[in-house]
Amino acid sequence: ISEGRPPIMAQALSCRMSRLVVSSRQFISTQSATSAITPTPKFGFFQKITNQGVRCLSSVIPVRDTPINARVVPMRNMQGQSNGVDFGATSSLKPIIPLDAAENFAAFAHANRHQKVKPFIIKRRRLQLKTYLGNERNIRHSPWRMNLVCQFAAGLTVPEALKQLMFCQKRKAPLVAKVIRRTANLADIRHGLQPSQLEVAECFSTHGTHLKRVKIMGRGRSGKKSRRHSHIRLVLREIDFPTKLLQAESINQKRKWLGLLKTARDEFETAKVERDELAELEEMAAALEEMARKQKEEEEKE
Repeated sequence: ISEGRPPIMAQALSCRMSRLVVSSRQFISTQSATSAITPTPKFGFFQKITNQGVRCLSSVIPVRDTPINARVVPMRNMQGQSNGVDFGATSSLKPIIPLDAAENFAAFAHANRHQKVKPFIIKRRRLQLKTYLGNERNIRHSPWRMNLVCQFAAGLTVPEALKQLMFCQKRKAPLVAKVIRRTANLADIRHGLQPSQLEVAECFSTHGTHLKRVKIMGRGRSGKKSRRHSHIRLVLREIDFPTKLLQAESINQKRKWLGLLKTARDEFETAKVERDELAELEEMAAALEEMARKQKEEEEKE
C-alpha cells in the first residue's frame, strides 16, 4: 500500500459514514410516519438505539424530513427552512437551556461539526452575557508571581477554579480564591446566578505602587530596591452553554458541557425555590408587623 492510500481511504470512509447517517435518519422518519401505532422515538444524546435489531447512527441527530441525497445539513434551521436565522447561534437560545433541548442541539452541532461558526456570531452572543467585575488592590506580592496564580484560574468555570486553587501550592492562591468567591456572591445578589453558571473570563495581575527602599551593600555602598505591590483584576462571565456545545470539537467535550449544564440547572432551580420561599416569609413577616401596628394603634385610641 502506498503512503497516500490511507488518507484517501479514510476520506472515502467519512463520506460513506455521512451518507449512512442521512439515510438512516430518513429511514427512521419514514418508518415513524407510516406506522400510526408506533410513536416517534425520542432520541437521547449519543445513545445507542436499535431498530429491528440493527444499530443505527440516527441517535446523534434529530429526526427531520430531508432528502436522502442531502449530504450537508444546513446550519440555518433544523426544519430545513431557510428563514435567515442561525439555529443556536443568535440570541434565540438562552445561555442556560433545558437539558432535552441541549441534548438535541448538541446532536445537531455534532452532525454539522464540519461547518464553522463565524466569529461575529460568537462575539454577538458574548456581548449579551452578564459580566461581573472583581478586584483586589495593593497586595504585597510580586506582580509576576501573582500573575502565575491568576492565569492558572483564567478560563475555568468558577467551581473548577476554586477546586484547582484549593490544591495550588502558591502563597497567594487562597487570596485569588477569595476574590472569585466574592465576585460570584455579587452575581448571586444581583441576578441570582449560581457559581456553576459562571466562568472566569479574565484574571490577571498588574503593577501596583512600588515602595522605594535603600539596599545596603558591601564596602560602604548602598543602592535602591523596591517593595513590589500588585493589583488583581477579575471578570466573571455567564456561561453560554449553546456556544460551548457548538464550539466543542469532540463527543467527550460535548458530554462534559452537558454534565455542567445539568449541574447548573439543578443549582439554579434550587436557588430559585429558596428565593421564592424567602420572599414569601418576608411578605408574611411584613403582614404580621402591619397587623401588630394596627392593633397597637387601636389600643392607643381606646
